Amino acid sequence: MDFLLSQFLFLFFGLIGLLIWAGSDVPLAMREIAINTRRDPASGSSYVMVKVFSVCLKIFAVLLWLLAAIGIVYVVWTMQNDSLFEGVFGNLR
Repeated sequence: MDFLLSQFLFLFFGLIGLLIWAGSDVPLAMREIAINTRRDPASGSSYVMVKVFSVCLKIFAVLLWLLAAIGIVYVVWTMQNDSLFEGVFGNLR
């Protein structure tokens, strides 16, 4: 049962991270739309912070994946080796 719980957590956080990773391209698409709908493309902002925001979203997705993997390993290790959670997680075994 511990294995199934850890796999469920991995899939859940993996999908959340994948959604964030995929959504990080949306600000770049909106930036391109804003630039291409100008009358004079040479004038106006280049929207540099939108690029930074997109990169920050990708970094957040990777950190989420890393933290999820570390958390899952910790949960499995704790459930296998520590008797402190015997009463709490005892019915899952």
